[in-house]
Amino acid sequence: MDTKKSETSQSSPRTERHFINRDPQDEETSDCPLLTPSPPPGETPDPLKTTTMFNPLEGTPLEMTPTPTLNNLNSEDGLKAFMSIVNSNNIKLTNDEPSSRDPMVESSSSEDSTTKEPVCTQLLTQLNTAYQHLAPDAQAIFYNQDNGGKLDNGIQLVVPKPPKDYKFSKWNWPKIRQSCFILTVSFFIAITLTAIRGILTLPTRCEAQTEWWQGKIFYEIFPASFQDSLKGSDGIGDIRGITMRIDYLKNMGVKAIRLNSIFSSTHYPEQYENINSLTRISDNLGTIEDFDNLVDSLHKNNMTLIIDIPSYPFIESFKIGIDMKRKKNFLLNNIIDDDDENYINKRIKRQNINDKMNKLLSSLFDINEPMTDKLISSNYVDSDSHDNELTSALNYWVKKNVDGFYLKGLEEYVEDSEFVNYLNEWRHTVKRPKILMCHWKTYQMANDLVKSSIVKTMDLLDATIVVSNGTRDIKRQIDQVIKSSLFSIDTIRPWIHWSVGGIDMSRMTSTLQVKNATSAAMIMEMMLPGTSNIFYGDEIGMVDCECEDHRDLLHVHNLPPMSWDLINNSGEKFSSHGVMPWLPNTGQPVLTNIKDAVKKMAHLRQTISTIVVDSAFKHGHSVANCDVRFADDELIVIERSYPRLNTYVMVANFSNRTIAKDFSSLYYEGHIVVGPEIKINQSVYFKELAILPGEAFVIKLKK
Repeated sequence: MDTKKSETSQSSPRTERHFINRDPQDEETSDCPLLTPSPPPGETPDPLKTTTMFNPLEGTPLEMTPTPTLNNLNSEDGLKAFMSIVNSNNIKLTNDEPSSRDPMVESSSSEDSTTKEPVCTQLLTQLNTAYQHLAPDAQAIFYNQDNGGKLDNGIQLVVPKPPKDYKFSKWNWPKIRQSCFILTVSFFIAITLTAIRGILTLPTRCEAQTEWWQGKIFYEIFPASFQDSLKGSDGIGDIRGITMRIDYLKNMGVKAIRLNSIFSSTHYPEQYENINSLTRISDNLGTIEDFDNLVDSLHKNNMTLIIDIPSYPFIESFKIGIDMKRKKNFLLNNIIDDDDENYINKRIKRQNINDKMNKLLSSLFDINEPMTDKLISSNYVDSDSHDNELTSALNYWVKKNVDGFYLKGLEEYVEDSEFVNYLNEWRHTVKRPKILMCHWKTYQMANDLVKSSIVKTMDLLDATIVVSNGTRDIKRQIDQVIKSSLFSIDTIRPWIHWSVGGIDMSRMTSTLQVKNATSAAMIMEMMLPGTSNIFYGDEIGMVDCECEDHRDLLHVHNLPPMSWDLINNSGEKFSSHGVMPWLPNTGQPVLTNIKDAVKKMAHLRQTISTIVVDSAFKHGHSVANCDVRFADDELIVIERSYPRLNTYVMVANFSNRTIAKDFSSLYYEGHIVVGPEIKINQSVYFKELAILPGEAFVIKLKK
């Protein structure tokens, strides 16, 4: 044992010497022992020439071989010896070419030497050289003892700033984190609430955005025959009576009422056409205060008021006032100066002007009539006013909050050279949302220039359909309107105001082949694209007055008093008991099985966009979204469609017999939404569709 210890102690200096005297290349290679290349095959390494980390003693087991150490590394000699190794390695790296230090770049000489070695040896050798750049860094571990403990190129020390020197480190970070959390949560809560609100407020159906006069239900009233109020109770309807019936109109779905002639005439209501003022209400209808109350009541119920203003033939009398004004100006302009010697004997003295004007006025009016009444009855406009009489009347009623005006008789002036200027003047007086309307014939008879002006100035065009000439003629009248150039206009244009009854025509019930088809005609009208008009009493099937004692009043036989007692069997009367109406009541209206269908249709057309709108874009241009698909044998089929919405079909029978028809080539199936009460919501197959006389129903088709 002692012998082994002595041998170990004797071998220790040699081991240290072997470690110190190792070749620098071997030191570099040993940076990664696993990458040390193996000797070439067939070559036996000389143990005396091979530098190893340690040499085990002969006969000593491997596990008993002690690990060599440099005990004198802390001594001056040991440190110098280690630094000599590092410096020699550094000099070698400095003198070598860059390519010799780059494992990825090889010189031609290295290629010659490595081609003789195995590929694995070459790969490991190249990888081993990648660690050579670590040797110069070892200088930073030790100080040069010969230079007073300083490095040759010096060491730059960077001392980082402590955290407390940064301003943001002094911020109140707990508060900041809390605020950020609250803001984030609030943001997500706001988004969630907004989304919930948007979902809850989404419309349940697609409603078209239209103006108050577009696609709505108008109700036309002849005031003298609608309702006699208790105040007057003279057998003539009045404005107070209309105010009393606003609830009835509202429940029927009416959005605007249109009053026919309300102006003073020579004998109202029998001679209502012979008016003598455009600004005075007939005394039989009430006062201007009654009119103001009616306007206020309608507006409170979200309804509007339209009045008819007859421009023809009443406007013909305007020429009298115009001629009178021209003659007066002529006389005043031709007064000869007193200094003119040539005409000194022919001059007209100023004092004679009044005499001549009196003679002129007396030739136009009754000399015994007061001058004030003369000017009022002729709608005379003062010479200082530059507005025409119709413009002055419009301006007056606009100030009374009237919402619209039907200028009747304008078709008589389409060839007038000043007609376009008049239209622009009236439009300037009646500003939107107040409306102007005229008859369809005005547009139809006008030239292109006048048509363009009508499109810009008018809001509604009244198209009247005569239903007594058969379904083929009905189709012709409808196509004449919906296939006109009006519906091809993509910009703002007037809508059509459809009428199947009115003050200028006989009652439908008195002219139709089937007396109970009045409701069917009204349902057909409401299926057309535009605004619908109901003439008072047509909703209950009123007929013309057959008055043997009033044959001189044939022109007003279509204006009998309203039969209020026939509405829901209420027992109400047109006037007070014991008071005879100005025109006898009509007979019993014809019964129909679709009596309530008109009211349902009025509400339906205001909620279904397919029926409310009047046109749709097809193939890049605007067309009417309406088509008469069938019109023959007193049977008519009208279709209303709109992209991505349900199609609605109206079928009406105007004959006096039941018709069974096969429409399977057009449609397949749907269900009834308007029609006889017993058929509502029933499924309908168009293979064999049976329709009773005077019956009509609206069918909603499946998409």
